[in-house]
Amino acid sequence: MTGDVRAFYAAIGVDLPQWATTNASVRCFANPEAHAHEDRMPSCSVNLGHGAWRCWGCGACGGAYDAALARGHSPASAIGLMVEHGLTERRRYAGTRQSPRERLRVHPAAVHGPPAPAALRATDTDVRRWHQALFSPHRSRALSLVCQQRLWDPAVMRELELGYDRGRITIPIRDDAGRLVGVLRYRPGSGGRKMLALPGSRLGLVPHPAQEPSQRVVLVEGPPDMIAARSFGWPAIAVPGDHAWQATWAPLFRSREVTVAMDCDSAGRAAAKRIAADLAHVCPVRVIDLAPVRHDGFDLTDWLHSQLRIRRLACERFSSSKPAIRP
Repeated sequence: MTGDVRAFYAAIGVDLPQWATTNASVRCFANPEAHAHEDRMPSCSVNLGHGAWRCWGCGACGGAYDAALARGHSPASAIGLMVEHGLTERRRYAGTRQSPRERLRVHPAAVHGPPAPAALRATDTDVRRWHQALFSPHRSRALSLVCQQRLWDPAVMRELELGYDRGRITIPIRDDAGRLVGVLRYRPGSGGRKMLALPGSRLGLVPHPAQEPSQRVVLVEGPPDMIAARSFGWPAIAVPGDHAWQATWAPLFRSREVTVAMDCDSAGRAAAKRIAADLAHVCPVRVIDLAPVRHDGFDLTDWLHSQLRIRRLACERFSSSKPAIRP
């Protein structure tokens, strides 16, 4: 049976790119909270022949029916849309009484309803094992390179329980009670997806505000900038991404003073305004633009690197212009 997969997905609010011919890449619609930056670089693939889909970032997958359920449709409306767009058909039997579900030619998995939220595929034991791997002697050179490039202090990395697993830096996410609720997997450098979330992760602020005693905190975009800021002694907390802020997080900062420093691009600046508007109801807040003339994603780590270069050049000029001391 050949149906209109594009029209079906458009009906459930998922627009498939027109240029795709066999498989279309879209942002994850099943579990966007499991992705840093709300899956800015699409990781979900939809087959244009039969409507099956899979997210290579969080591991969610299914058929067209499951896609409709993930977008909030009821089983009945999901099946109705499949019939409407030719992805299934009604069976006709004479002289028998059957339920609507039995009269539909649907994959058996359709009767089970939406899948339960996936359990986090990591434990505290994994976090400790990855942490030991990051600080093992044979990884000292790679660790030194990351610290130099990202301006990370090993002491801060230990405090945040960073680890190493299969070529990526692991970053635990914990709730207000210190329970492990997610793990981010970060790959420094350019090219490919830098940040992934382990399947079953619930994204949140890193570290959780309950674990930060300072009355003045800095909210930055992404854990890498947070780690760099903390390495310079700033009590920074990371927002998972420019689209990931949740208004329900604002009360966690009650009675504190908050400085918001997001990336220098349209998404980062819009997020900063949105965050500040939510925080204004519970605490004093200010927004700083690290480089008003830039719109290329210039971030806090870039800014710190620039400040270090300026300081280094100033020291070199001072040394070269200093008169020789004569006896």
